[in-house]
Amino acid sequence: MNQHTGREIEVLTKDGELVTGLPEGYDASSGNQNLAVNLARAEIDQQIATAQALPRSIARAVQNIMTLATLDEETAKECIYALPRGGKPIKGPSIRLAEIIQSQYGNNRVGTRVVHVDRIEKYVEAEGVFHDLETNSATTSRVRRRISDKGGKLLTEDMIIVTGNAAASIAKRNAILGGVPKGVWRKAYAEVERVIVGDVTTMAEKREDAMKAFAAFGVTPERIFAALEIGGLADINLEHYTTLIGMHQALRSGEATVEEMFPVAKPKADQPADLKGKLDKLAEGKDQPSTAGEQAAKQKETQESEAGSSPAGSDAPGKQASTPKATATEQKPSSAPVPPADDGDPIAVATRLGRAAYRNDLSERAVPADYKQKGREAEKAAWIAGFRDEADKDAPEPGSVEED
Repeated sequence: MNQHTGREIEVLTKDGELVTGLPEGYDASSGNQNLAVNLARAEIDQQIATAQALPRSIARAVQNIMTLATLDEETAKECIYALPRGGKPIKGPSIRLAEIIQSQYGNNRVGTRVVHVDRIEKYVEAEGVFHDLETNSATTSRVRRRISDKGGKLLTEDMIIVTGNAAASIAKRNAILGGVPKGVWRKAYAEVERVIVGDVTTMAEKREDAMKAFAAFGVTPERIFAALEIGGLADINLEHYTTLIGMHQALRSGEATVEEMFPVAKPKADQPADLKGKLDKLAEGKDQPSTAGEQAAKQKETQESEAGSSPAGSDAPGKQASTPKATATEQKPSSAPVPPADDGDPIAVATRLGRAAYRNDLSERAVPADYKQKGREAEKAAWIAGFRDEADKDAPEPGSVEED
């Protein structure tokens, strides 16, 4: 039964419930499904009408976002995330900052949900939607996350739910940041970084705090240094500290895992497992060949050198014509060029350490912290020159073809 009163419609449902305020032209015979759709439509139409009647103030929104994001240092730390990608971290606003932006921008609707769980392809997909009611524009973002471990085994049901929630959070953040103009929150994000960094005089304390924060996730300092491509704790500067805070927040919010952020490289058979072990090995001056193949080649070269130094058939008195293989302790030094002794010369020492660093698979950026101090520029340059000299030796000659 339809009763028209002006432009409003009153509908008596099959359950005997009287519904009012429906749009004109509503068809009661379409059933409860159309009723739910029209109710949702009426709700959105009312919100759009309210948003257009009470438009937002951009200046007030910018100021409110700035105030809330920098309310204190702890809040600022939660407003940034970072993920290492290809040796260069990617930093950006986190879901916490996106929530502040959405609430203070006003006149909008936000939603997120998990739309698909694929146990065959082993991924979960979530969708986030941001609807600006003033301009009636909508932004949609979809995010996929893997639901298998490193061995390809499907995660448990509880972990799939956790992964789905993390994907939904990322999708929501991307939808908000895609729907709200960057000019509204750019200054707030820059101020967040400034609050996090603070004063350079407190860097020693900040470094220790960062190491303790990652230790709660089982991350050792050596894995952190490797991800940042630095030599040690003293090399962490203001930019590195901001990146570490973002990486920690990404772990806390579930946007990344420890395995994704700090992958453990498989060491060679006789190589130290971490960066600290490599640096300790360099400090001891152990510049021996790092692989079994190199050691075998060096042994063969030594044997050929010994064979060529004595004519065939000329055996010394009292010695047999064919001598057995010499043991490792009895072998003569290799005939390969050996760097001259440095005799305490700091430049020669730096050059030797740079060559050893390359042979131990370190990055050119892993210059020892001592060489970065003022007044030791020559030693730093010598270290880099030694590193590059070793790299040039391994480079293939122009026109040559490498064989497996």
